[in-house]
Order: sequence, then structure tokens, then C-alpha cells
Amino acid sequence: MKKTVLTVAALGFTLMSMAQDKYVTSALTALSQKGFDEAKTDIDRAMTSPETKEKPKALLAKAQIYFSLQQIEKYKATFPYREGSQALLKLVEVKPEYEKEDVNPILFYGACMYYNDGTIAYNDKKYAEANELLKQTVKIHDLAGGKRFEKFQLGKNLDTVSANATLTMARIAFYDNKSEEAIALFNKVKSNPITRSADNAILLLQSYDAYNSKNGNKLINDELAAIQEARTAYPNDINIRNKEMNRFLDLGKMAELVKKMEEAVEKDPNNADINFNVALLYQGMSSPKDAPKPANSAELITKSENAFNKALKLAPENANYNYNFGALYFNQAFEVNEKMNAITGSTAADLKNYDDLKAKRDVFFGKAIPYLEKANSIFQNTESSLAESDKEVYFASLSAAKQIYAAQNKTEQLKEVSAKLKKMSGQ
Repeated sequence: MKKTVLTVAALGFTLMSMAQDKYVTSALTALSQKGFDEAKTDIDRAMTSPETKEKPKALLAKAQIYFSLQQIEKYKATFPYREGSQALLKLVEVKPEYEKEDVNPILFYGACMYYNDGTIAYNDKKYAEANELLKQTVKIHDLAGGKRFEKFQLGKNLDTVSANATLTMARIAFYDNKSEEAIALFNKVKSNPITRSADNAILLLQSYDAYNSKNGNKLINDELAAIQEARTAYPNDINIRNKEMNRFLDLGKMAELVKKMEEAVEKDPNNADINFNVALLYQGMSSPKDAPKPANSAELITKSENAFNKALKLAPENANYNYNFGALYFNQAFEVNEKMNAITGSTAADLKNYDDLKAKRDVFFGKAIPYLEKANSIFQNTESSLAESDKEVYFASLSAAKQIYAAQNKTEQLKEVSAKLKKMSGQ
């Protein structure tokens, strides 16, 4: 008796499965006749069956129907491509090679749609939503270990789309103060030729800095390795140089850094970049951030001057070298100017002290301006092709020159440099 019951139950289940398969067929027929509502109704009915909903034929049919619905105004706002994409992801999980030539183009389209919607959400500052959408782009790209689309005609395009999705996700994590997540994502970004850049390397270093500041330097060795890698990849980037020096200073490793740099100069004395790095190192040590000046500050400034002179002798047309040498003197002038502003009395002694300081400040301004003008001239000649980091330096150089011209009452030069700054600010 029990055996008969089981046989009947199994027969009933088979008939139900066949009925659900019939809905898959009718859904595809309706789709071919542009009966979109009927196609949706039938495929949804077919997918209610626990057995049918994981059949490759049904999953592909659902994807084809739901992607078609994405083109219909009535359904567009509900983003049916997303449900279609998830059906294909399930299909790939169940039977990876099933109708691959038909599946891959639809998956590619879905990845791009997710990316477009994720970018829109990101621009609208809907960061959590953007992150979830972009994850789907990367998930599709990474199928089969990232090799599913190797032979697909638009596979290279998907590499770019996925790389940019990862970059946006990394920035979301960074600006959301999720430093550990940002580190993981930016490590992927900097390893990908499509998204590798100095700016992204800096964001990785800042992510390490933020994480280590909150977690007792737990990843300090990883951070130092990342700094070294960034310095090797982008030896002329000022921000990365400064990051290295500031981090070594924070960690009390300046002696180690000085030794390393001096050995580099001894090994390759005619390397302009190494001499420039030494100049910046001594410049930073002479006036450390958030710390009092060392007793040997004047000696360190002299060493910085000597290194700058060597660097510029080897590469006189380097705008960054010229700017930073000018900044060495400008910063000293600024410190003197602060002392001038602190004088509030009007006694003869006060006035003499003020005049003495002014004369000292003007000497520094006089030393700074030739290098700043040289830098500005070089930057101006290559303005159309400047990287973002160089544009920042150019702006800083113009700003410093403007302050000097104002102090020196050089009206024409002040007018000219003010116009350039206004143009760069988009005003």
C-alpha cells in the first residue's frame, strides 16, 4: 500500500514538473511574439516550481524575458535586468557551460547595466546602494576566476568596466572611513594596469595610515612596503615622497631614512631625483610637522639647499625641483612674517624689530622668487598635459609668487599671476 502511494506521488510530481516546463515554452513563445506581459506571467509561474526554477532552460528563459522587459517603459523603473542577471548567475552556478554563447552577451550587458546604475548612485551620493550595484559588476566579471569572458568579443571592455567598478568601491570605502575594506580594494586597484595611478597609490597609503592610527600600527609593515612600492613606481610624485618622510617621522625612523637616502646618493651621485629626495628629507626634518624645530634646524636647511642645488644642476628644467627649492625659502619667509605680525607695540624698539624682520623676510622672498618663477614658466608651457598632482603644485607655486609680488608691490606681476590663479579656479 505504501509503495502505491509513493508511485502516485512521484507521478504527480512529474506531471507538475512537465506543466512548469510547458510554461517555460509558452513564455518564450509569447516573448517571440512581443507578448511581454504574458511572457512575464508564464515564466514567473514556471519559476514557482522548486525543481524548474533551477533548470538551465528556465533560468536562461527568465533572463531573456527580463532583459527584454528592461527595454519596455512599463517595466523599466523596476530594473528587471537585475532579476534577469541573478537568474544567469544561478545558471552559471548550476551548469557553467550551458548555452555559453547566448549567456555571455546577456551577462556582459547586465554587468554594464549594474555599473551604470552604480555610477549614477555614486554621483547622487547614495554610496551604500552604489556599492551593492558595483559588487554585481565585479561578481559577473570574476566568474570562473575572471576567465569566463576570455574568448568573448567584448571581454576586454568588461575588464575595464570591472576595474573601474572596483576603484569606485574603493573610494566609497575610503570616504566612508572603512579603512580595512579600502586597503583590500585599493590593493586590487594598484595591481591592475587599468586603474594603477599615483593618486590611487596615495589613497592606499592614506587608508593604511587611517587603519594603523586606530589599530596600534597593526599593519605598519604592510604600509611601509606599500610606501616603498609607491616610491619605486612614482619616484617623482611629491605627495608620495612627503608621505614617506612624514610616516618615517611619525614612527621615529628618520635616522633610518637619512641613512638610506645618503647611501643612495653615494651610490648614484648624478641621479637628480635622489638628490631631490634628500633635499626634501632635510627640508622636512628642519621644520617637522606638529613638532618643535630641532636645534640643528639651520644646519639641516643648509644641507637641503646643497641637495637642491645638485638636483637642479642635473635637471634645471624640472618644475617640481624649482618649486620646492623656492618653497624652502618661502616657508622661512612665512615664519618671519608671522613674527612680524606678532609685534603689536609701537615703541622704537618694536619698530626696529619689525624693520629688521621685514628685511630678513624680504631676503627670503628674494631667494624664493626666481625658483617659483622658473617653475611657473615650465608648468605654463605644459599646462594642457599636466597631471592632477602637477596642477596642484602649479597652483601652490602661483599662490606663493602672488604673495611675494604683493609684498614687493610688483603690480604687473601680481595682476598676471592673479589672472592665472583665477583661471585655474574656474572663476
